[in-house]
Amino acid sequence: MNHYKIVTVVCLSSFLWACSTSPTTTPVSAPVTDPTTPSSISAPTESPDNTVKGSSALNSLLNLAEQQESNGNLRGARATLGRAIRISPRNPETYLRLAELSYREGKNAQSQSFAEKALSLNPSKALTEQAESLLESLY
Repeated sequence: MNHYKIVTVVCLSSFLWACSTSPTTTPVSAPVTDPTTPSSISAPTESPDNTVKGSSALNSLLNLAEQQESNGNLRGARATLGRAIRISPRNPETYLRLAELSYREGKNAQSQSFAEKALSLNPSKALTEQAESLLESLY
């Protein structure tokens, strides 16, 4: 029995040691920047209303969610908008779309929460008016 314990401890120790080795690095000639995150060196890519313009992935997801919703697939639309939030968590339009979808589903508390989140992200004037109108209809 002790033999098995010793073998187990040795195997686990070896495995952990192998996982803890530092990876080799290769020199990088130029810094790689992510175009979706602003850096201190480059100019900010976000517009004043915090929407991501030109993001094809985000736009594709918003269009897909709209199609799913118009086809009656509200569950799919909600999942698609969730993915859009993971791509661009500071985009107020996505939260407003979720607020409107929640309102149509009768989930008023969720709708209010999403509309307030959209407003907190400094949306454009048009999005602000839409969110405020939605909030007024909830009260």
